[in-house]
Amino acid sequence: MQTKPDYSNNIINLMSSIGEASGVTSPYSPLDSLEYLKESKNILLMIVDGLGYNYLQKYGRGTTLQKNLKGSITSVFPPSTGSAITSFLSGLPPQQHGVIGWYVHLKEYGLVSRILPYTNAIDGNVIDTPISRVIDVKGIFSDIEREYSMIYDHHIVDSEFTINLAGRARRIGYSDIDTFFSGIKSAISKTKEQSYIYSYWPTLDSVSHFLGSESPEAKEHLMEFDGKLQSFVETLTGSDTTLLITADHGFNDVPLENVVYTRDHPKLMESLILPVCGDTRTGFCYVRPSKVSTFERYIEDDLGRSCNLHKSEDLIQDGWFGLYDAHPMLPDRVGDYTLTFNEGHALLNCFPGFEPPEMRGHHGGVSSDEMNVPLIVIDS
Repeated sequence: MQTKPDYSNNIINLMSSIGEASGVTSPYSPLDSLEYLKESKNILLMIVDGLGYNYLQKYGRGTTLQKNLKGSITSVFPPSTGSAITSFLSGLPPQQHGVIGWYVHLKEYGLVSRILPYTNAIDGNVIDTPISRVIDVKGIFSDIEREYSMIYDHHIVDSEFTINLAGRARRIGYSDIDTFFSGIKSAISKTKEQSYIYSYWPTLDSVSHFLGSESPEAKEHLMEFDGKLQSFVETLTGSDTTLLITADHGFNDVPLENVVYTRDHPKLMESLILPVCGDTRTGFCYVRPSKVSTFERYIEDDLGRSCNLHKSEDLIQDGWFGLYDAHPMLPDRVGDYTLTFNEGHALLNCFPGFEPPEMRGHHGGVSSDEMNVPLIVIDS
């Protein structure tokens, strides 16, 4: 069953709530349950990459995370780190910011990018042009009326992507789970006025990608994170802090035999102009005009058990990427056709000379496990 984003109960609406409490306006409505945020001295947003709502309910029973769960909200489409993190930082969905996953076709430069590290898709060389020309929306908190800090892994705290959307945030790097929480605590302790602190934890996502979200290692990490979180929450008592915890997406584990490797489908690739863009469970296809019928027939006959075929323009019109006017480059970034993969199926690009990674956990698809993320609220 496909789960469509609800742009009235979405990570976008969460950001509108934080914005409304911080003197920032948004075309998207805030969440009714968070009207009181403006009264909080400190608003702390914590993104736990890969923590789906269903996953937390299944494997996090009795945890601090689960005990403070207020409900679920939807991610954006596709529910991918590239799309959703851009949304957390801009307050806008892909309909307006134009980032549609990990692999993004940049027509203006004639290449396929890995958008978050801002490199080309093949060998990781950094694109030597300002990212602001590609992601040309501003950070939602560029004009925030609160003190603003950002807590990021030290590898990405000063990246092109981060700096482009960070605005005037004080950026604080960390190297492990202890310095993650101590960095947040330091930011809170140094605030004199009202503050907003954005923090991001990536490890559940990375473990889930390579070992599977249902692996013992992923479940163990969830417990480790929750234990550290509980100790951290105890230090917030009396600080007038509202802690909001959510995620960019959940996961769908895929058996290796159900991964579509593009090298095994030469007839499919002959019908395409570019590699498949987007993410491993939602792919955007750029089809040769002379090969449209061949492409459609191949998807139906050879990949019909793996995925569903949509015209990308229909998904834009149906509001999958967001509401209101679309970014002018969005049609170019979602191609002619979109493949949404059934649960337990995914696709990986294979570039000549580069072996694709062996991944068991995937995201970016339209299952409930991927699309629904938790809304956790802890007031101290």
